[in-house]
Amino acid sequence: MEQVSACARNFAVKTAGRQTNERITLVSSDKGVADSSHLDFLQGLPQAIAVVRVDLDIMGRPSDLVPVYGNQALFSLFGISRERFIGTPLTTNPRINFDKKWLYAFWETSCHGRVQEITDFWPALGRHLMVTCHQPQYGYCTCLFQDVTENVLLEKEIEKNRQRLEALLHSAVDVVFQIDPATRAIVNLEENMTRCGNLFTARRVPEALLQQGIFAPGQDDKIGEMVSLVRNGLMDCTCEVRARLRLNAAYTWHSLTVVGYADPQSREVCIIGFLKDAHDRVKERAALLNRAEKDALCGIYNRAAGESLITLRLAEVEEGRQSSAAMFIFDLDDFKNINDSAGHSTGDAVLRAFAGVLRQVFRRDDVVFRLGGDEFAAFARNLPMERIAKIYERISLKLEEPLAGGMRVHACAGVAFSQSGRHTYDDFYMTADKALYNAKEGGKGQSCVLCLYENEPRAPG
Repeated sequence: MEQVSACARNFAVKTAGRQTNERITLVSSDKGVADSSHLDFLQGLPQAIAVVRVDLDIMGRPSDLVPVYGNQALFSLFGISRERFIGTPLTTNPRINFDKKWLYAFWETSCHGRVQEITDFWPALGRHLMVTCHQPQYGYCTCLFQDVTENVLLEKEIEKNRQRLEALLHSAVDVVFQIDPATRAIVNLEENMTRCGNLFTARRVPEALLQQGIFAPGQDDKIGEMVSLVRNGLMDCTCEVRARLRLNAAYTWHSLTVVGYADPQSREVCIIGFLKDAHDRVKERAALLNRAEKDALCGIYNRAAGESLITLRLAEVEEGRQSSAAMFIFDLDDFKNINDSAGHSTGDAVLRAFAGVLRQVFRRDDVVFRLGGDEFAAFARNLPMERIAKIYERISLKLEEPLAGGMRVHACAGVAFSQSGRHTYDDFYMTADKALYNAKEGGKGQSCVLCLYENEPRAPG
């Protein structure tokens, strides 16, 4: 189609627009009908071709357009006969429904020799036409019409999809970058991907940030695992990482999505990464999880969270590896008397203060939680047997001072100890509970330790 169009254009220009010494007289009668015998070869071309005369008013301004030649493709395009087209002013031809803006366009070509290529919508046809204009001789314009409706609609659809994608990226993505599948290095997008206006260029990573690090340290393994999954066939992979989008900014939580696609030529896997701010969402989720896991009164883990965490810690013990563990259960002596004598608000303050004592004595990685009422528990891994007594001594020493509202309390403790650590939560809990019962039998402020051997609790030594 492009070759035929070029051929038609060349024939029209060369034939209807020769040099002055070869000029062909296009008008040969008072009615303005063209002597078109020398243009008969254009009749068989599939492209619509017309030659129009531009009439001027007394001020030298274009007043009308009069067709002096047209081929069969032109008449078919406009659905009009030759007799009703040639010699009839276009501004008064109802079938053409001519827009007067074309007067000045054709005048620019016919009187000033301006070569033009104009695409516009023709309401009479309901089609988009591209009109190529040349000057064959002064006062005349040769027009090559091409129906480009499909191309225009396709371009509009492409532009609409581009705008949709840009809107989607604007709402869903903050930064776009590439990941080298071999080295896993973060690089900017290729130039051919940044030609889509603001679609990618506005969201590519600044070069300085690429050099100084987008992601917080310590996350290489997580990102590398995502890249490996995508390279091995997973279409996309998403996780949360700590990243920054500006230099010297603090690292915050972002959602990282890694997408893989095959290069059209090499078929190698290419990888693109998308970052979207997720800090508020992660913090909110953490707050919800914290409220679900923490005891509302004391701020330490509740019973369900404590059991879950201890179960996870016990599952981490490798087969054949020794990892001593101990579970403590504490019970405050005569706590009911505090509620009765000083009120429940003071009793609540005492419980909060005792939870604070446990947090101070136990290590950061130990699990400290409230079983309910005035009973508390703690679980510690890699804790030697000789440390158990020292822990209870430190707690007892802190309880010599009033906890809250001038109230002093004592606590009994039952401890379940396992040298191997390969026991269940229920094993530890029931053994510690039995040890607590034994401690209470000995009086206030007492402790008892029972060891777990082949799931059978025994006193140490």
